[in-house]
Amino acid sequence: MPIDQEKLAKLQALSNKNKVGGARRKTGNKTAGSSAAVARDDSKLYSTIAKLHGITVDNVAEANFFHEDGSVLHFNKVGLQMAKDYNTSVVYGIPEKKKLDEMFPQILPQLGAEAYQALAQLEAQLKEFDEKKKTEGDAKVEETD
Repeated sequence: MPIDQEKLAKLQALSNKNKVGGARRKTGNKTAGSSAAVARDDSKLYSTIAKLHGITVDNVAEANFFHEDGSVLHFNKVGLQMAKDYNTSVVYGIPEKKKLDEMFPQILPQLGAEAYQALAQLEAQLKEFDEKKKTEGDAKVEETD
């Protein structure tokens, strides 16, 4: 079968214009939670902190983040990197969401003298509030009688 040179030239010109084929894509089992995706995200984070001249802080035993709803995000084994000039900190590890009631015995020894005074004032305010509420409740009961 003879090859038509004119037809071959047209096909070559067309393929050069349209770039038939495209780039090869590697396919695989990539899910959102795969370790490769997490490692890639971590490497991006580490490189960004490195660009900010961040330092790794050693000997951090735990980190706690307190939420307004009374829950605590607790990191037991924690890594900490800081970029002081940019006011940026990165805490990484495996977090646990706990209630403040569960964390209070662990947090109490870490508080300083000022925190103890603040807790004592808070306790006094709560007692006053309870007593006030109790007297108002008694007054309403007497009025209805």
